Amino acid sequence: YAFDPIDGIVQASPQALALFVVPMHFLTHELLFVCKGVLAANAHDCIHGKVWPVMGGGYHKIHHTKSRYNYGGYTILMDWLFGTLYEPEQEEEKVI
Repeated sequence: YAFDPIDGIVQASPQALALFVVPMHFLTHELLFVCKGVLAANAHDCIHGKVWPVMGGGYHKIHHTKSRYNYGGYTILMDWLFGTLYEPEQEEEKVI
């Protein structure tokens, strides 16, 4: 379902609905929408920049290959706190 248009609509819906529920300036909403796009591109660009706590491509790749790890959408902070963080370096060690 990762590339299904319905999946994209469902994932974008909370932010679109928040515009009508949470009082915020429209430009703030637009800024958050742009930041969400930049962070999504960062997670899917296959470049692991290792900038803590930002979730880069290395962490996100592990999320897609091992579904029990790296749930964070934009940061690794909650994964780190709850023990679901799987470092890309751990994956490289297993390959070697």
